[in-house]
Amino acid sequence: MKKGLRIPVTIILTMAVCILLLIASACIPRDMIQKQSEISAEYFSKREPFQILIKDYVNAMQDNYSDTVLCDIAYCIDTAHPFSSVIRAEFAQGEYEQAYEGYHATVFEKTEPNQEYGRYWHGSLVFIRPLLTIMPIKTIRLLCGVASLILQMIIVALLIRKKNKGLAICWLLALLLIHPWMLMSSLEYGTAFLVASVASLGILLKKNDEDADTMPFFAAIGVVTCFVDFLTTETLSFTLPMILLLADRMLKGDKAICGKNHHSFSAKEGFVSIIKNGACWLVGYLTMFATKIILLGLVAGKEVVISSLDEGILRLGGEVRNANISTAPVVDFAERFSGSIWHNLACLYPVHSGEMKAGGVWLITFGIILVGLTVVYLLHDRIDSAMFFPMGMVALIPFLRFLVLSNHSYIHFFITYRALMVTIVVFLLFVFENGIRQLKIEK
Repeated sequence: MKKGLRIPVTIILTMAVCILLLIASACIPRDMIQKQSEISAEYFSKREPFQILIKDYVNAMQDNYSDTVLCDIAYCIDTAHPFSSVIRAEFAQGEYEQAYEGYHATVFEKTEPNQEYGRYWHGSLVFIRPLLTIMPIKTIRLLCGVASLILQMIIVALLIRKKNKGLAICWLLALLLIHPWMLMSSLEYGTAFLVASVASLGILLKKNDEDADTMPFFAAIGVVTCFVDFLTTETLSFTLPMILLLADRMLKGDKAICGKNHHSFSAKEGFVSIIKNGACWLVGYLTMFATKIILLGLVAGKEVVISSLDEGILRLGGEVRNANISTAPVVDFAERFSGSIWHNLACLYPVHSGEMKAGGVWLITFGIILVGLTVVYLLHDRIDSAMFFPMGMVALIPFLRFLVLSNHSYIHFFITYRALMVTIVVFLLFVFENGIRQLKIEK
């Protein structure tokens, strides 16, 4: 196949596989998921939509709302019209009902769907509906989270095997700082992270890491991310494997000179690689999203598309209030932008719900950065710019995402903050490679 065709063909084939799997899952008869849906509906009816699991920490908030809607959509699928049904993504919820009340009524009283959630693919239905034939949502959540953690442990083990122990330790510490145990509490948190874990493992196992070979891979990952994600930590499926790709190339390009490492791989090559692979990921993601909107228009009509796009535009820069009530004051532009960042940073620390303060979060964050830079300043022999300029570019991507989707990042910070895992990895690795590791070499 010609190189120029590999990327579009990969995108088309990946999209086709995703859509066919979604339609196949929609063909499972409702009777087969009835029992486990009843157990799941009872489970959600006894939990708060957003329930804090550990003391009163904001980073221990379980998202039951999104998973309830997903289960409602899974149950409301019309097996007689699987294609149009998965495109519409209908569910039932009355005007004054909570999501769990609508789901409970749907399962036990056979309430007809009256809402649509068409702007997302809800690709997780591919495994939710089959698994609902044998287990309830609580177990499915656990399974998804455990799968992600197993993959992460394999990634750490492979890094150690590749003699990149520094990155392995930084990776593991970063994973712990985003509270991986919460991945088992909600599919909303787990699906995009699962894709990122698979993508990261794929990069480590890939024998040929030239851009010509990784670009179709990232394009496919972009498609799959759009397919399963709910706007949670979608950037991780690009940033984490990209960091591993850069680190692997640097390691292969190392030349020992007087006991110190010098790279044949330049910073410019790193920047070019990020742009090429990032563009392919983005094209895959946007193509999958555009396909969903087009199909939604064909199936549900222009009005539904406009409504879905309006809601999506709201997530970009729509107004937010400083409390979850309609009478609360609207947050101004500057506060929304800064809040979209510091709200996410706050979740990295043991902050209690209702006690988040911008000053404290900024102070702690800059304090940590200052300590890290001081360690590097005191211990470094030279700064490895070839390695960390490109990695720094990737580390900043979560902040760009927070700003672009400022409304969403400001409100749903307890979901989106895990995108900072890549930033933590790069910062820790920067301190280790340019400070601690060089001290070890001198000794």
